[in-house]
Amino acid sequence: MEYLFSPKKNESKTFVKNLVGLEIQVVNISNFCKFAWSEDWPTHSKMLRFMPTILLYGPPGTGKTTLLRNLAHELDDGNVEYYRESLDLLVHKDLGETSKAIESLFATIKERASCGKKVLLQLDEVDSLLSSRHLINESSGVRRAVSTFIIQLDDLMLEEFPFPPIISATTNMLGHLDLAIKRRFSYKVEINPQLNQSQIKELINPILHFCAPNVKPDYANLELVTKKENLTPNDIIRAMQALYLQSRAGVSLKDTDVLNAFESADSSAIDY
Repeated sequence: MEYLFSPKKNESKTFVKNLVGLEIQVVNISNFCKFAWSEDWPTHSKMLRFMPTILLYGPPGTGKTTLLRNLAHELDDGNVEYYRESLDLLVHKDLGETSKAIESLFATIKERASCGKKVLLQLDEVDSLLSSRHLINESSGVRRAVSTFIIQLDDLMLEEFPFPPIISATTNMLGHLDLAIKRRFSYKVEINPQLNQSQIKELINPILHFCAPNVKPDYANLELVTKKENLTPNDIIRAMQALYLQSRAGVSLKDTDVLNAFESADSSAIDY
């Protein structure tokens, strides 16, 4: 049986994107992964009931996916295998096959970990499949898929490997996740950077260098707008894209144009 999206190792190690405003989160998550693959893990994790699981949550466009991809690059010592899967692509029109796809995914993870590989699995937007089983409109197939995921994850955690596989996940809608799913992620981290003036400057200055090197925006006002409108880094980049295209069209940009672009930007966090 072939599934819509079979597990594949992500071989891309060439692109690492700087994440402004997430420096502390990056260090903490990296340290957790190093702990999971350390000699302390077997005894300390049992005492503290840790599972090698990470859940990143927050609005769209805040860097959750990129953070984990960067992390895989940072941790790679020649023995790391990084897998990135989107659970919604495992969904089959026959939801019984969805459960089989989940089982197949975990079988691959177990096999690679048994070979002594440091496996890092990234599951994107897990709320697309692992929503609460208690929602009225959820089908029996979805409930079965959630149960299958829980069983497979529990079975994985019961086995012993040279290095425990680290299961990481991202979601834009933490409140929609099944409670049993949330309980199985030991390390939950909110990814929603509140950018200050210097971080905003770091984010937009490279763009201004190309399109308006003489523009000197008021970064104090940009910070106020960013916090008032709850703009994510990706929201800011989209606002700067519009200015860049204006400059390509021959428009001479002014200092106030940057502030206007921020004020007109749509926030990805509105529905968060």
